[in-house]
Amino acid sequence: MYKHILIGFDDSRDSVKALERAAQFYSMNPESKITVAHVIQEYTNNLAFDQYHLNYPIGPTPNGGVYPVRMILREEEMPKNGKENFHDSTEYILDHARSFLNYQGVPAEFKALDGKPSTDLCDFAIEHHVDLIIVGNSGKGLLKKLLVGSVSETIMKNAEMDVLVVK
Repeated sequence: MYKHILIGFDDSRDSVKALERAAQFYSMNPESKITVAHVIQEYTNNLAFDQYHLNYPIGPTPNGGVYPVRMILREEEMPKNGKENFHDSTEYILDHARSFLNYQGVPAEFKALDGKPSTDLCDFAIEHHVDLIIVGNSGKGLLKKLLVGSVSETIMKNAEMDVLVVK
């Protein structure tokens, strides 16, 4: 049985399924440790700004979004409360996972990681002696998957422990 399970959670439908699977594993072994990690980097591209840049949409992407272009801003041009809004969205995402697992009666730790999901989850897993990573299948379209790759696929290739991709 697995002693420490890490769930990569991004609040997508498939990552909720990963939480469901972790709850099933926990019911079979209540002594296992559950950690839910949300990696922030994947969402910074969707934000309107970061510390010194503003992203302006300039063209359509294959999934119906727009490609951003980064423009350097002076400090006085920065949008107010940017970091607070970013922190609030991360807490909202982790609160959703917390509520779900609490309802299932599954105790867990919750971590916000800053970086790239495909590498940071593997690094966290090694550092914290995780023996199973559970992630949802991203459900990306074929074109986007070819262009940027699949997070779950990269985790499967790079992880030194078992990986379960939930569909």
